[in-house]
Parts: sequence; C-alpha cells; structure tokens
Amino acid sequence: MTPGERNQFMIAKIRSAGAPDPYREGGYTLRVLTVAGRVTGQPRSWPIAVVQVLRQRYLCAPNRRRDWVRNLLKAGSCTVEGDEPARQTATLSEDDDAAQAVAAYLGALGRTSPEWPFPGDAPAATIRRHLDQIAVFRLSPEG
Repeated sequence: MTPGERNQFMIAKIRSAGAPDPYREGGYTLRVLTVAGRVTGQPRSWPIAVVQVLRQRYLCAPNRRRDWVRNLLKAGSCTVEGDEPARQTATLSEDDDAAQAVAAYLGALGRTSPEWPFPGDAPAATIRRHLDQIAVFRLSPEG
C-alpha cells in the first residue's frame, strides 16, 4: 500500500467511525485535517492525530517537509472534521507548551518512531531543542 493509499484508507476509517472520539487531556484523537494546497489552492485532506495539552489542541509532525505541514505553513488555517467550529487557525509554535504537546503525543503513541529526531521517551527539555526542525501547530477556533 502506498502512503497515499494508506492515507485514504485511514480517512475513510475515521469518517466511517461515526461520532468522533472526544479529546483527552494529555492524549490524542484522530481527525481528518483539510488544508488548501500551497500551489493549487485545492483542498487536501490527511488523517491526523490532534493532541490536547492544558486544554489547548496541537498538530505535531517530525519534520517540516511533509506536504500537510508545508500547506499549513502557507495557508495558516485548516478544517478539522469533527470539531466545532471545524475551521481553525494554525499557528506554528516553538515554545515550552509545544514541547509538552510533542511529549504527550509520543507518550500516548506508546511506541518509538524513527521519524522523530529524538527518542520517543525524550523529555520536553530535549524536544524543545528540536522545535526549529519539527512542526507543532497550536489550533485556535476561527470566528
């Protein structure tokens, strides 16, 4: 299965699950993220984990080269299916709260991923040193 096929499979699975899972403090839930393409402006969708820390929601990526990250950097906003309101402003964050969000995500994931530039059990202080390489977006409802 190609990455594109895997994404489409996950999107279909998330959408067919019925009511979205509620957010849990210190954990994540799966949603479908839609962002305008940076070149075409056409909507592009990805399955994504949304992390909640201190009642704030975040999107985390192990690098800034992913298509959804580059699209979101350009667009500055997105829709998160299952959220009310769905339209969200996404602000790149490089502060202590962003490091905590990544630590919470990796802890909830429960496994190590070689895609991140630090171990899966890295403390927030270690993650903080890599925030200029990874992407952490703070979501805020529009309107």
